[in-house]
Amino acid sequence: MKNVVVTGATSFIGVHIIKEYLKNNCAVIAVVRPNSKKLDRLPKNNLLTVLEIGMEKIERLIEKIEIKKIDIFYHLAWDGVRVPYRDDAILQNENYNCAVNTMNVAKLLGCDTFIGAGSQAEYGKCVGKISENYPAKPVTEYGKAKLKTYHALRKIAKENSIKFIWARIFSVYGIYDYKETLVMSTLCKMIRDESIQLTQCVQSWDFIYVEDLARAMYLIENTSCMEGIYNIASGKSRQLKEFVIDMKNICKSKSELQFGAIPYNDEGIAGFEPRVDKLKQNIEWSCNVNFKEGINRILESWSLEIDE
Repeated sequence: MKNVVVTGATSFIGVHIIKEYLKNNCAVIAVVRPNSKKLDRLPKNNLLTVLEIGMEKIERLIEKIEIKKIDIFYHLAWDGVRVPYRDDAILQNENYNCAVNTMNVAKLLGCDTFIGAGSQAEYGKCVGKISENYPAKPVTEYGKAKLKTYHALRKIAKENSIKFIWARIFSVYGIYDYKETLVMSTLCKMIRDESIQLTQCVQSWDFIYVEDLARAMYLIENTSCMEGIYNIASGKSRQLKEFVIDMKNICKSKSELQFGAIPYNDEGIAGFEPRVDKLKQNIEWSCNVNFKEGINRILESWSLEIDE
């Protein structure tokens, strides 16, 4: 049985990765912030151990866990991923320091594989197809800190013979997603038939359902996958406007879609067309949930919450 640690365990990505491992009978240690209000997201399972440890004190993990050998370590915890905190240089540097400390803890626990959560923000403003070799030129402090973290963790891993995988995650959506994302906030307005102000939404975009992402994050370790950077996305980019219209049709909403009511910022139109060839070639993975089905799953989960 493999022993797995997941930081940021109650994040909506973390919860689904944990469920994937439990489904495959692995022992998981979930690291959550003290007094987390999201503990009810985690499943009840004898294979799951929950430890309340702030990332600024991650070294306490060593004394709190009963086992002293960790096979796989997922580091997902990261503060300030939303505006305006994305450009808080001090906060983002704290995230960097916590990530380095976490890698050092993983090293002391004899970790075999360390998987870090990167971001599409590392690429910056992009044009055309984005493979893992696309030049990384981040424009936000968040993106800069993620890229800096990648380089630092890669160096430590290499020096200590730890397999290191850096997952550059593109726009993921699904159950437990942050309520102010484009998908979640737009759906809320659509079910109330409210008018919705949007940009022109002409940029290319890629959405991946969280369960497909979690399965990729599981397989990326549990196959003979080579180490390095991997784009995690559906690989099926479309114009953002098409996704919005799909949501309206699924909701049977009467909302007026005011495309162009919100101007693009000074950087202009920024789109993403991620390539996932490397991921598919290494783990023989593809998405099971298309965008329309993913939206229906979110709406169904909301309906169940109301019924309860």
